[in-house]
Amino acid sequence: MKTSEKKVRVTIDLTPQFNQRLEHLCDLVEASSKADMIRQALQLYEYVARRTIEGCTFRVVTRNGREENLVFFGAGP
Repeated sequence: MKTSEKKVRVTIDLTPQFNQRLEHLCDLVEASSKADMIRQALQLYEYVARRTIEGCTFRVVTRNGREENLVFFGAGP
């Protein structure tokens, strides 16, 4: 972000359970803060949405070589 850009504050209400999930995810990926985690998640979601709209699909390959298609709800057509 350019230093001349103003920041916009966004406030969200989370249930205690969702907050706990967010904190666990921050620990899992070593995010420096919840805000940082949300920014990273938004970047990933934007990438997935763009690629899905372009017709790409996503797969996960397990350690034993089994492939599964990933479905991202709301991330494209």
